[in-house]
Amino acid sequence: MDRISQLPDFIIHHILSFVSKFHGPPVALVRMSVLSKTWFDLTASFPILFFNIRKFTSPETFFKYVEYTTSRFCHQNVTAHEFSLYTIVKEPTELDIVDRCLGLVLKNGVRDLVINISYLSDEQQKYRLPNRLLSVSMLKSLIIRGCDLPSSLFFDVPKFKSLTWLTLEDIQIDEEVIKYFTISCPLLKGFDISRCHGFKCFCVYGHQNLHSVFIFYCTQLERIDIEAPNLGHLWVNMEERGPPRMNLASCKKLRVVTYTGHPSSNNFLSNFPFIETLFFQMEDTSDNLKWSSHSLRTLVLESDCDLEEVELNTPNLVLFIYGSHSRMVTRWSLSRDSTNLKACMECYPNGSLGALWFQKLRLFLDKKNGFKVLNLYIFALHVEKLVELEKLKAIELPPYELEHVGLQLNTSNESSGHVAFVDAILWCCRPRSLTLISSSSLTDFVEQNDDVVKFICEKLLQQEDEGHISIQIVSCHEGKTISFIKKEVVQEEAGMELSKVSGYGDFLMHWIQSKWKQPILRFSDALDPV
Repeated sequence: MDRISQLPDFIIHHILSFVSKFHGPPVALVRMSVLSKTWFDLTASFPILFFNIRKFTSPETFFKYVEYTTSRFCHQNVTAHEFSLYTIVKEPTELDIVDRCLGLVLKNGVRDLVINISYLSDEQQKYRLPNRLLSVSMLKSLIIRGCDLPSSLFFDVPKFKSLTWLTLEDIQIDEEVIKYFTISCPLLKGFDISRCHGFKCFCVYGHQNLHSVFIFYCTQLERIDIEAPNLGHLWVNMEERGPPRMNLASCKKLRVVTYTGHPSSNNFLSNFPFIETLFFQMEDTSDNLKWSSHSLRTLVLESDCDLEEVELNTPNLVLFIYGSHSRMVTRWSLSRDSTNLKACMECYPNGSLGALWFQKLRLFLDKKNGFKVLNLYIFALHVEKLVELEKLKAIELPPYELEHVGLQLNTSNESSGHVAFVDAILWCCRPRSLTLISSSSLTDFVEQNDDVVKFICEKLLQQEDEGHISIQIVSCHEGKTISFIKKEVVQEEAGMELSKVSGYGDFLMHWIQSKWKQPILRFSDALDPV
């Protein structure tokens, strides 16, 4: 029995909504419509109208399908949940079809509306949205690209009482348009302005529900002035110029700021007195970056600038992510509960890692940032020759004390480069524990880099031996990681002392290869009492 056809229409429509609309033309819906008269009517009243010209072989086929499908749907006299139109316009007649179809949909109402129009040349006349758009009171999401706003925008009584998200892209607007939309949309939560021109100030006053503001590539923008008590996220992209003047002191819930642009003044963070997370992407700069904030807890600095140019006065910072590849793992890093973290620095260096780079890292750690954990992620390891790294020994700086160091290495590099890299890291710092993270299986990594594992153990023991502390190494592995943890030796008999390990590396590798499947590997037996 055909039980699916006996379901209520809205449930069948919900099932049809899982047919992916992004992978191609709506072939599945067309095929289902020929099953029976019942299914023909069901597909005709399907309330999700999604049209993308890139999924069709010719513009003529696309516009015929848009006009036919929209006409069938509107004859059902039902409200559209979504009407999305992505098209490239060549002829004025194509805009006439767009206008007729949009007019039919707006007449019956729509909840989510996307009009995305591109043109073959800048000389083409843009499509002007119909005035009827301003009277669709049920509209919740409105995304407009490449269109002119309705001509009666400032004359009709606004009815956007349900709108929660507004995106304007590649549209001529001014300050009055921004004011109109923010006043007309009391429930607006997200306001996105991208590549728009004609305005120099973005001003919003007294909006109670606005939570997110995104401003992209608006090169003429000079000032941002927002009074919105619930604003939580501000995203500004100003790659072609410095930051605009900003007044956000009243936004007491503004915790996350994302900024892309040229280096800003040293009082940049003073614009955000309650900020907790800052994503900052900038070009290289010769000026020092001096930032101060007592509320900042997470800082993501995506830049090629040297660490010696960064001065942070952020006593509550628990996570500092630095480097050119930081965006690749930012989501993972920020998913952790920062309230339970010791102050951590994550570094994603780009290019060759020579003695100068490690020297700058060591000096940065001395700047009273309070970091206890250092994680380094090496995507393409280009460590200069170990002979050059010997220059570090001429710098009389003691290793910086850390609780933990994590190293993610690229297994495609030679083990000699890994040894040089580890040697330089352990010149910079003296960790209580160290973890190696492999990009492939840990067994393969150890087999290919046995000298690296042995070198780490010997170097960690050597650090403690120089400090006249007798320790043992407890090593464990999980997944693609192997950890080395220093444990101070407990003397079992009065007067008993332990010496440094002899032949420890060979014993370590033998033990790993013979006991690899054990969850915990202990090497205290290698410590022979004297």
